[in-house]
Amino acid sequence: MIKLCVTAPFPEGAEERFGGFEGVEVARGMSDDAEIVFGQPDPDSLKNLKQLKWLQISSAGADRYASRPELFQNVALTTVSGAFGRSISEWTLALVLSLYKRLNLFRDNQQNALWRDEGRQQSPSGKRVLILGCGDLGSAIASVFKPFGCFISGIRRHASAGAPKGFDEVHGLSELDSELVKADIIVGALPGTQETAGLLGRERLFALKPDSVIVNVGRGSLIDLYALADLLKQNRIWGAAIDVAFPEPLPASHPLWRLKNCIVTPHASGGSFGHLKETEEIIYSICRENLQRYLSGGPLLNRLDFATGYRALEDRYSH
Repeated sequence: MIKLCVTAPFPEGAEERFGGFEGVEVARGMSDDAEIVFGQPDPDSLKNLKQLKWLQISSAGADRYASRPELFQNVALTTVSGAFGRSISEWTLALVLSLYKRLNLFRDNQQNALWRDEGRQQSPSGKRVLILGCGDLGSAIASVFKPFGCFISGIRRHASAGAPKGFDEVHGLSELDSELVKADIIVGALPGTQETAGLLGRERLFALKPDSVIVNVGRGSLIDLYALADLLKQNRIWGAAIDVAFPEPLPASHPLWRLKNCIVTPHASGGSFGHLKETEEIIYSICRENLQRYLSGGPLLNRLDFATGYRALEDRYSH
């Protein structure tokens, strides 16, 4: 009998969601005899699971597991990458429109019963959008800006892989500097790896166009947030929005909290459990399909490549 332990908060319960597979015992919570775990356990807790063969995490990012490859010598690690594109892309568009139309300032005014115009606005129509990351998330973000007649440029590790649907052109990391200075809207949609940490530092941030906006919905380690705060204090760009930070939660003392041209949201764009039913259902579908594959000896979807910190190129989930 295979022991499957579910720690992810599926609303209808673990037994209802994953029961019915012959030879599988489903349990809520961790157990030392687990062969499979669905959820987000503390990496150190995996040391006690001597029979563990597969960890299916319920997020797209696997940073804290990817940094511990010694725990996965004989254990498969898979993600639910591909589940969050719709939610995060909608969130990204909402943040850009809020900044362009100064909706965050009007909301602040409302709290003080203040009827006041907040001046010049912008439109996303015809803007040049630079998306850092051209995977499922980057492609979903490209799709929400395309109807505005935007020119969509992407940055990916290997430009030779070509431009996914929705992108007008794609460049490698070596061309990041030349693309940043041309962009009106910059969106961070990269995973957290050694290669992407600190990619947008002070020098690159201060080279951005004066009316540009920057939104980060990937990983907080991408941007030097203190440099971003300095940039915004000097009104060197139109505005910024971050849904991710480093560290998380963003410390209460951080200057970004108090800047009117910045919107901070608490890593909520993914619309995961308890937020967006559609996202919950996709997560469930990925986990269930992977369970079927595991039991039949097939290749698992979204298996992590520890050498790169990204999903393996083969057998990716596509929604």
